[in-house]
Amino acid sequence: MQDAHPLTPDDVQTQLNRIFASSQFRSSEKQRHFLSYVIDETLEGRKDQIKGYTVAVAVYNRKADFDPQVDPIVRVEAGRLPRALEHYYLTDGIEDPIRIEIPKGGYVPQFIALLDNASGSGEPFSPPGREIVDRGPSIAVLPLDNLAGDNSQDYFAEGLTEELTAELARYQELNVIASQSTMQFRDQGVDPRIIGRKLNVRFLLAGSVRIDGETIKISTRLIDTTNNAQIWTASYRRDMTPANLIELQEEIAQNTVGALADQFGQITRELSKESRKKPPKELAVYDAILRFYRYESVLTPASFQEALNAMEKAVEIDPEYGLAWAVLGHLHADNHALGFCEIDKPLEKALKYAHKGLALEPENQFVHDALTLVYFHRGEKASFLKHLDTTLALNPNAPYIVGVAGWHLALYGEWDRGLSLLQKGMRLNPYHPTWFYLATFMDCYNRKDYEAAYVEALKFNYPDLFWDPLMRAAALGQLDDTHEAEKALKELLALIPDFESTGRQLMGNYVKIPDLIESLAAGLTAAGLTKFE
Repeated sequence: MQDAHPLTPDDVQTQLNRIFASSQFRSSEKQRHFLSYVIDETLEGRKDQIKGYTVAVAVYNRKADFDPQVDPIVRVEAGRLPRALEHYYLTDGIEDPIRIEIPKGGYVPQFIALLDNASGSGEPFSPPGREIVDRGPSIAVLPLDNLAGDNSQDYFAEGLTEELTAELARYQELNVIASQSTMQFRDQGVDPRIIGRKLNVRFLLAGSVRIDGETIKISTRLIDTTNNAQIWTASYRRDMTPANLIELQEEIAQNTVGALADQFGQITRELSKESRKKPPKELAVYDAILRFYRYESVLTPASFQEALNAMEKAVEIDPEYGLAWAVLGHLHADNHALGFCEIDKPLEKALKYAHKGLALEPENQFVHDALTLVYFHRGEKASFLKHLDTTLALNPNAPYIVGVAGWHLALYGEWDRGLSLLQKGMRLNPYHPTWFYLATFMDCYNRKDYEAAYVEALKFNYPDLFWDPLMRAAALGQLDDTHEAEKALKELLALIPDFESTGRQLMGNYVKIPDLIESLAAGLTAAGLTKFE
């Protein structure tokens, strides 16, 4: 390995010539033109000008009135180019010293010197201009080790490796490396830090499979390639028959990936801890997403404002980042329902931002979820149900999305389907947000099982959110526990002093069942609420 020094524009141009000499790129003038343009602009320090509009005009000869929402040419080609580059580096370019990448969802290229066969540092080359836009964490699944000592059983380890990779790829916020790229490290014992630099990934998912008669044991672990730390492990022991092999692979992949890649999974929680230590001026675009996830965990006015500020900056830095626009819409919808700060016409803005996110990233599940949320708060049930089904179809095993879909359905009175989805989401990721228990409380309360409702209310655990004391006060009121009910009611009025006049509206922002709202009002009245408009 040579001493590291930065890549130069000449190094990048030489690598581009290698790529264009390949049979794949020789036959595709569009891809050559696209790649040349974005690389030239980047090397000249103008990467902040690389937008869908400028690519359309400069590369595809679109007119000045080009509308990217009507003509998707750039989004389509931008989706094909990263796949073409990945295929090149798996074939003709497998020994190349420099890797050129187009991050998913973006247009600005990154240039990486591979340490084993280049003189670069292994860090992305950043020419003059803005910082590289970071749109999310990266991960690769290493080939799982077969510990049985019998090569004839490699098939299960190989199949599970593919299943894990495919399941991870369903989470659009992750940059997932194809399994073909990791096969070179099979049984090599390479230091994870070297693999991370070579593949340009932050996290590695590794593991092993041991088959002993009719029993199979699978161990998995998540590794941070920046420090070689093992930050998560899980083990599974299952009975195995020829008939359930595929079912086993799917179950293990869904459980593993759900615990790692979900909005409340291990990867997000690990990155969120780092992001909270960064001052605002150092925040990258994905840090803004992490601030939003933090807000979703704690639901405080301060965390809301922090997330809102970060997302407004994110769409300013990267205005074609669909997920950022969707999150901004989500925040405005939440503010309509929870009233964290003064925003003029929040639901109108929420709908606008969510639609903009959808136009930019029509295959992103969270983008669809944001639009579903907006229609829920607008009370447009038909549109809500339509978009909810579309959202679930994109990834029916994403714990947070599945859980929150069930949560909303239950609050609309669709109890059977809603609670089934909610329980599935909670089962797939035990780190789900505790505000999920609002729906289980409402189910118990609606069935007049007030003792069970009170137990669910205690699991909610958001003391700064009005729903926390409200649920306890209503349940205790129905149970005739006057002393404790009055204490909970006092907490509620401390949070919302004008609750007597605003309470029905606040409850109706989430509970879409009129009879249930009246029942909650009766419980609060029994708790001592003297006047309830």
